[in-house]
Order: sequence, then structure tokens, then C-alpha cells
Amino acid sequence: MIPGPDDDTPLFFDLDGTLVDSAAGIIASLQHALAGSGILAPDIDWHRFIGPPLPKMISAALPCLDPGQHDAVIAAYRKHYASTGLFKTPAFPGVMILLQRLRNDGRTIYVVTNKPQGPAEAIVSHLGLNPFVYRIAGGDLAGHETKPDRAAALAEEEGIGGGIFVGDGIDDLHAAERIGARFLLASWGYGSASVLATRPDVTTIQRPIDVLAHLGPLRPGGERS
Repeated sequence: MIPGPDDDTPLFFDLDGTLVDSAAGIIASLQHALAGSGILAPDIDWHRFIGPPLPKMISAALPCLDPGQHDAVIAAYRKHYASTGLFKTPAFPGVMILLQRLRNDGRTIYVVTNKPQGPAEAIVSHLGLNPFVYRIAGGDLAGHETKPDRAAALAEEEGIGGGIFVGDGIDDLHAAERIGARFLLASWGYGSASVLATRPDVTTIQRPIDVLAHLGPLRPGGERS
């Protein structure tokens, strides 16, 4: 990661469904884990469940699993995802251009995600996003900590408030509200329809580059006006 410049409008981004299209890798690892555990679930539309921490995602999609099956699927998933699934993850079109523009302007970029810290850092590194991201706040393996809690802890540790939070899920919206950031809904993400169903008033962007239209101009010397 790179040193963060002084910047009075930090930018927070969700990872899955906002910066990266992780669905293919997640689904491949889920199918591998289920097959290895002898569990048949051919009709599940996994896109509907991507977003929450893995234990909650599996519980929501497969509520009939007993605790032993649940834990076995999680263990098999994580092993396959670390070696195979995460490498099936591309950045969404336009993300690299946006991040380059933001860094050229001296903006500080944070990633706040439910994905555990290790896989989140691995994906950012694999896609070459390290030069643009100042810090990643990844989730805990058990999925107990919420994204709003994670965002609040990050903001407190960094001594920052407000800013802009870009995401595709209702937990991203709640995280933005928790830290007093303006929320931008990534319309291309997995959970955008669910957000709009409950909060049709949110500001929606159609492309990553549209974030720039919601930023104020920089003052001379890199300070915002």
C-alpha cells in the first residue's frame, strides 16, 4: 500500500460487486466445496447471495445444512478460493481508469469489504490495484463484525470523517451513514436492485468514472476547495 496524502474528502470503496467482479471465482469455489461435501444445489442463483460474509451467505442460500456440513463447506471453499477462485476475479471495466484519476488528483482511497483481510489483499495485489489503495479494511473470518462497524473503526483509526462511500449493497449504505459519508450506489453491482427496492432515493452511478462528477475541485497544492 502507498502513503496516504492529506485529503479532506476520503473515498471508501466496497470490493466485491463494486471494484471487482468476483462472482465467477466465488461461485466456482462454492460449487467445488459443495461437490466435495456431497451436497447438491444446482438451482441456486448465487448472484443473489454474494455480498455478506461467507458464513452468512451460505446460511442464507442453504439454511438446511447442519453445523458440520456448514463448517465443511466453508473450509473447502476457502482452500479452493485461495488457490483458484480469487484468480478468476477481474476488475470491472473502468475501475482502473477511475483509480488512476483519483490517485493523480491526490485522493485517498480506502477499501472496506466483508471479504477476509487475506483474500482481499490478494485480489488487490493480483489485479495491480496496490498503487491506488491506501488501506484495506477486511472482514473477520467468522463474519461477526458488520461493515458499518468496520468502516467506523477505520475512520476512527485514520482520524477522518465524511467523504464518499461507493458500494452496491445495503450494508455499504449503512456503512456510509455510520461514518457520515455520502453514498453512491454502483448500479453494476450484485446488490444494487435490493438497495433501490428499499431506498429508491439513493444517488446511483452508472459507471465507475461517474464518481468524479461527485467530487469537488482541488485547490492549488492538492487541497480541495
